[in-house]
Amino acid sequence: MRPGLAVLATAWMLAGCDAYTTEDATLLDESAMSVPQLLQTLDQVGARSHLRARYRHALQPACVLEVRADDDEPQRVPLDGAEITTRLTDEDAPDHEVLVYARGQVRGEDAPAVIQQGGRWVDWVQTRSLLQQLQRRCAEADAALRSPSGSDPR
Repeated sequence: MRPGLAVLATAWMLAGCDAYTTEDATLLDESAMSVPQLLQTLDQVGARSHLRARYRHALQPACVLEVRADDDEPQRVPLDGAEITTRLTDEDAPDHEVLVYARGQVRGEDAPAVIQQGGRWVDWVQTRSLLQQLQRRCAEADAALRSPSGSDPR
């Protein structure tokens, strides 16, 4: 009888273990997002209260990203051929930045465009990923314009 009680007690205790929170953030498949969805998600990330400013994003012709931080003048950065990266600015009081080096700029020599400042690790990683997906969409659209479907490359 004792082994049966032990099994019942274990089953009863394990029954309460399925109370895992259902409040997890939904996983986004950024690779399946359209350009408007990517921009909307960038704006949502850019509106998080723990960032240094509120960031709003738009895509201009020729794949130029426009970023506006609060009421500052918009910053325009061509994404074609750009390097999108991140930087930890202070190890003692960690602060993060998302940076874009335009085509032809050299890390360490040229000043990058600072796209986002502050926030948590998840914020700047998500911003970098969204920008990289946006950059891919631009490259795909550019390639489609240069090589129409069904054309003979000769």
